[in-house]
Amino acid sequence: MSKAMSDMGISPPVPGEGAADTPQQAHLGWLAAACVLLPLLALISPINHDETQYIAAAQLTSDGFVPFRDFLYLQTPYQIYFFAPLFELFERYGFLASRVVTALSGGGALVLAYAALRRLRLDAGRAAICCILLALCHTFAFSVTVVRNDALPALLLSGAILLAAIQLAETRRSAGRLWVWAIAGAVLGMAAGTKISYLAPALCLAGFPVWAALVRAMPWRTAILWSAAATIGLALALAPLLWFREAAPLAFDYGNFGYHAQAPLAWYAANGLEDRLTFFAKLRDVFLTLIRGPALFALVVYVWLRLASVRAREAQRPILLLIDVLVFAGLVATVAPTPTWRQYAMPLLPPLFVGFGLVWQEHCEKGGKVASFAKYAFILAAVVGVGQPVFQIWKGAMSDDANPLVIQSEGAFLAREAAKAGLDGLAASLSPEVVLASGLPLDPTFATGPFAYRTGDMIAEADRDVLRITTHSTVAEYLAQTRPDAIVTGYENFDHVDALGLEVPIEEFARNAGYRRLESPYGNAVIWLRDGR
Repeated sequence: MSKAMSDMGISPPVPGEGAADTPQQAHLGWLAAACVLLPLLALISPINHDETQYIAAAQLTSDGFVPFRDFLYLQTPYQIYFFAPLFELFERYGFLASRVVTALSGGGALVLAYAALRRLRLDAGRAAICCILLALCHTFAFSVTVVRNDALPALLLSGAILLAAIQLAETRRSAGRLWVWAIAGAVLGMAAGTKISYLAPALCLAGFPVWAALVRAMPWRTAILWSAAATIGLALALAPLLWFREAAPLAFDYGNFGYHAQAPLAWYAANGLEDRLTFFAKLRDVFLTLIRGPALFALVVYVWLRLASVRAREAQRPILLLIDVLVFAGLVATVAPTPTWRQYAMPLLPPLFVGFGLVWQEHCEKGGKVASFAKYAFILAAVVGVGQPVFQIWKGAMSDDANPLVIQSEGAFLAREAAKAGLDGLAASLSPEVVLASGLPLDPTFATGPFAYRTGDMIAEADRDVLRITTHSTVAEYLAQTRPDAIVTGYENFDHVDALGLEVPIEEFARNAGYRRLESPYGNAVIWLRDGR
């Protein structure tokens, strides 16, 4: 049994630790409760309009469409193929299934982080506390309860850290296992193929052995072999992206690079929010993201103790050098996008709390005391962190904001009314989630929801045709040509950043074209049905 536990990365209990079993079991119980509660939180959390492009892409792919070639997608595409089977299996309930699987991915990230800490000889209670603090971060609670491309790459990042922990915990026994580093590189390559910001930790993982050799924490021969293995794994995992680009180079380049370099800046400027694009605003947003929960305190403690170790000229453990570069990569991924949003901090969190656990235990083993101030700071930060899930519960269950259950009811309403009218053709919407919940086919032109649409007028007309998008100025003409059986509006009218009025030309077309207007009895959706005669 002990050998099996060791192979799983979990240290067997040490004789004489019985007195500590009760608090450790309590900590593990809280961690297990967090993992169990995440799917429930996901089902009642309010809809975030970022979700539209992810679930629309998964639905279209389940129907045989290929991203970039057949519809525009604004991220690297691997997650689509993770969620597409859910829509094929659960059909109109695919959104609910995607929310649950996203939350399970978040729970998996916690479990893998815990396994990594145990593999690195942390006691069960301390490892569980670190993972509970991770779960209470504002960024984490939000990102793993909405369908975005944040939870899956965080799961993969935690898996890569566990693989590295297995490799580095017992250097002599693991020295010949180049395949471990190859798999770790491939895992982070898949994370980068899901969200491009994870390319930073992937490259840092591949380069870490060289850094370790430079500071004399690893022999050069081992460093070169490990770095080469990780690089090969990374390259193999990213290779399929070349196929997607070959199939649709303009759409791939715009979806992964051009849109992110131009569109958000243009949209915020058009809405008079240039102040969100300044360097000061970036610092403020990063601070507000990290302070809402334990992340900022964990970062301060980690950096302080690591600098103290360097100043004391202590021998550096390879695992801590790896965590150093992964934390640095996470910070880069957090601050690089403009404007900065809370979900961008996800690449920082798994390595940060694994590293926090390591330096915490190392500090205690050296006879250091945990200051009362630090204890109370983390207790306060944990209490603040509870606020995000409580807020999501209130918003989803008590406010007028729609949650996935409301969207499911609206989709069923749309399906019933369309069936009564004898309509089963394409539906158009900047809020594809309602269309997907109805079972009606979504027009692929609206696969990105409001995003490509709202700044598409800055793209040349010929390129818009290649990208298969419509825009605020061309949507009425497009709808007149395609005459969709159903149009859904209502949810983009509530966006606080919309001086343009995104849905105005869509509703004007529907009204002028004689579409029958129906208000949802469940949420904010407005359904327009074509005259079936």
